[in-house]
Amino acid sequence: MITKLEKDYPLLPNITVESLDENSSLKKMLRWVGENKHIIDFGCATGYFARLLSSKGCQVTGIEINAKAAKIAEQYCEKVIIADLDFVNLKDILPEERFDIAVFGDVLEHLRNPWKVLEETRELLQPGGYVIASIPNIAHGAIRLALLQGKFEYTELGILDNTHLRFFTRQSVTELFESSGYFVDTCEQIKLPIFSGSDWIPHIDKNQVDISVINAIEQDEDADTLQFVLRAFPLSLDGKYSSLYQQYSQLCEEHNNYQNQLKEMYAELKRSHFALEEQQIQLEKTQTQLEEVQNQLQQAQYHLQEIQQQWQSTQTQLYQAHTAWEHCQNIIKGMESSKFWKLRQAWFQLKKSFISPK
Repeated sequence: MITKLEKDYPLLPNITVESLDENSSLKKMLRWVGENKHIIDFGCATGYFARLLSSKGCQVTGIEINAKAAKIAEQYCEKVIIADLDFVNLKDILPEERFDIAVFGDVLEHLRNPWKVLEETRELLQPGGYVIASIPNIAHGAIRLALLQGKFEYTELGILDNTHLRFFTRQSVTELFESSGYFVDTCEQIKLPIFSGSDWIPHIDKNQVDISVINAIEQDEDADTLQFVLRAFPLSLDGKYSSLYQQYSQLCEEHNNYQNQLKEMYAELKRSHFALEEQQIQLEKTQTQLEEVQNQLQQAQYHLQEIQQQWQSTQTQLYQAHTAWEHCQNIIKGMESSKFWKLRQAWFQLKKSFISPK
């Protein structure tokens, strides 16, 4: 981004297209760029965005005010021109080249005369070419609340970056491009909550602000807008056609994405259906096995009942036999104790003595 010479730039060596958050200006701008385009990147800094563009087959020419940053960016750009946009004419430094897309990533707010630069940029665009830009929103809720407290304090980074010379709202961004010979066909927002605590906006103590004031500010659609990310086409038939074509292409891409999502959902549904059928078959097998086990269990229970009945019958018979044996024992004991039995025993004893040989 075009800023003061002493401003440090991020290197961001590990940033990739896949790692970018959807709520990111780089992500949105990359989506609008597409692939295999010839691009001029105003304020290319250390070339971290040019590196992402190169990964999509794009050829990038960079313009940068900081010579140290420009040297790093050379490894990602076809060439880098060191220039201060406030003091050069684009026709002079790029007399022959034409580009598919011009990128202003947080650059226009650093310029004394962004209208002039945008007007000159129109002459650098191929027929059907367009501008992509990200611009901070000065009407963010945190800025408004800070102003209500009498504060407008510059910072190293963010909306109140101390190298910003211009400040824009949604309306003035549109007016900037329209007065420079463009029409804005798409404008999206990068969101950042008012009380997020981010260094990109003033820190506001919610407890020190009337809740009714907060509620009123939060009603505005841009109260939590950190940046506007927009695409603008020159006011010409080529520009109108290119805008319609880009919108048509985007709709086709979204349609294809929806179609692919539907196909994936249908495939997943079929997989789920097959899995459900397999589970149903397995459940039926398990149910059959359960019924077989239940039948075996019933048979075992019947057999056990038969055994228990036999055991009880045997126990009864045993008890009856034992009772009869005891009865016999009592009879024998009674006979042995009777006089007749004793006489009988004496008679057998006497008879034995007569019979025994001497």
